[in-house]
Amino acid sequence: MRANPFSQLADALSPELSLAPALIPDSPGGSPSDDALSDAEYDELVAFHGIERERLVLIHPGSHHAAPAWPADRYADVADQLAADGWQVAIIGDTPDPERTAGVLGAMQTAALFLAGAVGPRTLPRLIADAQLLLSDDAAAPSPVAVARALGTPHIVLKEHPRDTASDAITRRARAELSDMEHAHPGRPFTLHMPAAHDAL
Repeated sequence: MRANPFSQLADALSPELSLAPALIPDSPGGSPSDDALSDAEYDELVAFHGIERERLVLIHPGSHHAAPAWPADRYADVADQLAADGWQVAIIGDTPDPERTAGVLGAMQTAALFLAGAVGPRTLPRLIADAQLLLSDDAAAPSPVAVARALGTPHIVLKEHPRDTASDAITRRARAELSDMEHAHPGRPFTLHMPAAHDAL
C-alpha cells in the first residue's frame, strides 16, 4: 500500500526529486490557482485518454544511454503480457525520443495508450502517483523513476538487471509487484487499441 498519496506530498517530497526538476510540478509555494490549473489539466488528461488508475501500468522506454538496456520488442513483449492480463498499459516518454516510444507501440499486439509527448511536467507526477507500476529503462535524472521512488510507486528499472534478462522474468516480477497492490486490479483486456504499423498491413 502506498505510504504517501500525491496530495500529501507537499511537505514530504524526497530530496531525490530535486534531481528531476523537469518532471515535478510547480513548487509548493506556487499560488492556489497554479495548483487548481494543474489538477484540471490532469483531470482532463485522465478523461480524454480514458485512464483507469486502478489498473494503470506505465512503460517508459526512453534511455539516457547510447545503448538502452532493452530493445523495443522486449518492452512490447512485457506490455503485451500485462495487457493480456487486463492491465491498462500506457507508454510515456519525451517527444524528442519517438523512435523508442513509437517502436514499443509498433511492436505490440495488444491494447495500449500512447501518451508520449502528451503528459506535461505538472501532470506527469500525478500520473506516476496513480500508476500501479512503472517499467523504465534507467534511473538517471531526469528519469520518472526518481518521482516513482519519492511517491512510493512500484517500479522496475531494467538497467539494474543483467542485459540478457528475459522479458518473461521481468513479466513475472511485474506480476508479483502488481499482486501486492491492495486496490489495484486488472480488467478485461483489449479495451483500447492505438493503431500500429502492423495493423495497416
